[in-house]
Amino acid sequence: MKKVKISLLLISLLVFQGSLLAQSRGNQTIRAKYAHSLGVAAGETTGYGISYRYWPEKFGVQGTFSPYSDEWGSNYSVGVSLLYKIVQTEKVNFFLYQGNHYLYTREKYDNNDYEIVNNHFNNGIGFGVEFIILKRVSLNLMGGYAGFENFRRIGFTGETGLYFMF
Repeated sequence: MKKVKISLLLISLLVFQGSLLAQSRGNQTIRAKYAHSLGVAAGETTGYGISYRYWPEKFGVQGTFSPYSDEWGSNYSVGVSLLYKIVQTEKVNFFLYQGNHYLYTREKYDNNDYEIVNNHFNNGIGFGVEFIILKRVSLNLMGGYAGFENFRRIGFTGETGLYFMF
C-alpha cells in the first residue's frame, strides 16, 4: 500500500510539472515581455534598498543599494544576486538565487568621542517565487541558507522584493 501511495504521488508531481511547463511554452509570459524591473528589496543576502533587475531569459542579475548617513553614523548596503528561472508561467515563476550582500555600518557615541565600525559580507543560496500581482508589478519571496558576517554564523535566510517591470 505504501508503494502505491508513493507511486501516485510521483505521478501527480510529474503531471503537475508537465502542465506548468506547457503553460510556460504556450505563449509569451509577462516576465518574458519585460526584462527590466525597478523596485525595493530587503534581504540578509540580497541587500536592502532600491533594487534593479535585469532578467532577459533564464539567467538574470539583481542589484540592490541603500546609502544612509547622518551626524550619528552611516549605513551602506550593497547587494548583487544571480537569478536562474526553473519554471515560468503566466502569473508565477519559480527560480534559484545566489545572493551576495556587503554591509557597512559606522556609529558614533558620546558626542562623537568614539565610534564603532562594522563591515561584513553575507552570502546565501536558495529558492524563490515571483508572483505577478498586476500586469507590470511582481512580488518576490525567497528563502534559503546563508553564511552571515563573513561566515561566522550559518543559518536560514529570507528575502523579499516588490518590482515594477518595464
